[in-house]
Amino acid sequence: MNKIIKKGRPKTFNKDQANKIAMENYWKEGMENISLNEICRRIGESKPSVYREYGGEDGLQLAALELYFNERVEPVGQYMFGSENFIENLESVFNFLINYHFEDTTGSSCMFTQEVLFPSKNLTLKCKKFIAKKNKELVITLRESIIKAIDVGVLNKDIKPSIYTEYIVNQIRLIATLSDKKVAKSVLNGMVDLIMQPLKKINKINMRLV
Repeated sequence: MNKIIKKGRPKTFNKDQANKIAMENYWKEGMENISLNEICRRIGESKPSVYREYGGEDGLQLAALELYFNERVEPVGQYMFGSENFIENLESVFNFLINYHFEDTTGSSCMFTQEVLFPSKNLTLKCKKFIAKKNKELVITLRESIIKAIDVGVLNKDIKPSIYTEYIVNQIRLIATLSDKKVAKSVLNGMVDLIMQPLKKINKINMRLV
């Protein structure tokens, strides 16, 4: 007589957990420095299971990048464009980056900035398009805020919006990267003072002329 073998309940793929583990590992080690096999091992899922859920390594990379953007980059935008006061908004961004944003992080460089400036060799076209799209959106929104600040006399109209945009984007990237690397807050706050001084000076001069 044949025994009836009862099958156990099929294992459920925890995609939220997999996304988080992939994001943290890609962020800490870099996408080109860790294989898909190793990521699968750390997630605790087989490679075929990961392929079924994500359609391949590009899908997993994209999910990790999207999660990083939503959790680490988008909140910065909320501070940057939170009100009509451009100077206060920019100070709020730096304060957030220094004091709150990276308290629980890996001690690695900002993954979004890293992929914008130095894309991983194995970064897929789908991921590159996502990074380029989000970066462009952020830069455009910042430029629009700068133009408004110039129009109301907060910033000097003799300096082109594109110059302001490039300057501010790079300063935010710098502070984000150094904060993520656990540089002392006192040093970062001193750097922010230097970054903000010329902008505040321009603002004060313009306010006197109004």
